[in-house]
Amino acid sequence: MTAQRWQRCAGRIAALWDNYTAYQDVLNRAAEIRGRRAKPRPEDLAAIANLLRGKSITLSAKAVALSERTLLGPSVVSETATLAEALTLMNSDFQLAADFVTAADSAWNRLFQQADPVQERLKQVIAAIREIGDRTLATALSGVGDEYTKLRREVFADPIGVAAPGSHFSRRLARIREDLETVAATATGAADLRADFQRRSEQLLRLVDRIAEVEDAQRAAEAQVREKIQVAALPPRTAQAAALRARVAALADLRDRGLWRRLAEEAAALEQALDAAMTAANRTHRAVAGLLERREELRGRLAAYRVRAARSGAAEDPRLEAYYQAARDPLWSQPCDLAASTRALAVYQKAVLALDQPGRGGVVRP
Repeated sequence: MTAQRWQRCAGRIAALWDNYTAYQDVLNRAAEIRGRRAKPRPEDLAAIANLLRGKSITLSAKAVALSERTLLGPSVVSETATLAEALTLMNSDFQLAADFVTAADSAWNRLFQQADPVQERLKQVIAAIREIGDRTLATALSGVGDEYTKLRREVFADPIGVAAPGSHFSRRLARIREDLETVAATATGAADLRADFQRRSEQLLRLVDRIAEVEDAQRAAEAQVREKIQVAALPPRTAQAAALRARVAALADLRDRGLWRRLAEEAAALEQALDAAMTAANRTHRAVAGLLERREELRGRLAAYRVRAARSGAAEDPRLEAYYQAARDPLWSQPCDLAASTRALAVYQKAVLALDQPGRGGVVRP
């Protein structure tokens, strides 16, 4: 689009200068005639008037379109005009050129106002990756830089077209910016890891140690449950600590080989794996240890209702005592049947609560 507009303007600009030169020549000839004598002769005045008011200017030659030519007609014609007519034509040509320059300059400034920050950011990321020395990152960044260079060349070649409605400039620049920030984020993570590898690896190992502690607690809780609780099956134990510890140790090899991008990616993936492993280990431990906690909860509730029965004066009631023993025996046996204990406690609880109903008189009735 810029080239097309320039083609339309270029001939008019050349004609503008030709016509301007012819315009000056006429004025100079008129000034030369007037300067011959202090008092011009009538023929001098007539000549000056003809120059200033007549068709004294031969305008720039204009090509005749093929569709407008005759067989023997010229391909280029010249026209004559007065100074006023020439001035009007030059003003028109000047405005056409001015409009083109203004449009190109406006488009240029608007486009590069958006593109220049991306170029500055590109320089920053190049410096960061050069410091890291990661070839893979450098290759990825080179691809982003090539796309940006291509876009800038298009702006240089056709600013008006690139800035026109419907242009893909903004979308392409946004994609370049997004790709650049993706590479930059990886480079930043790699640089941070390089600067603080020891602290971060120690942090990861501490998390592995906590996972190992929870997994040890799982085994201990499972052993107690199998001894004290009657249970058909338990959740499978997690055992990820050893493998995770090996992955942490492997980070040092990536560091020694200078593979900082891979190191950053592996460290980030390892952090996610550690979080997931800790969540799974805690969930399994709670599920197993919760059985022991359930037994203690049932024991505590049984003791509380026995105190309540005593306060109601019915602690020695044979039937109530039988309900109590039916709940206590499975709770203090090994392995404990939690389901039977829960049902027996519910019967005893109902009987104790019935003591507070009007007319019961503290006696448990059948």
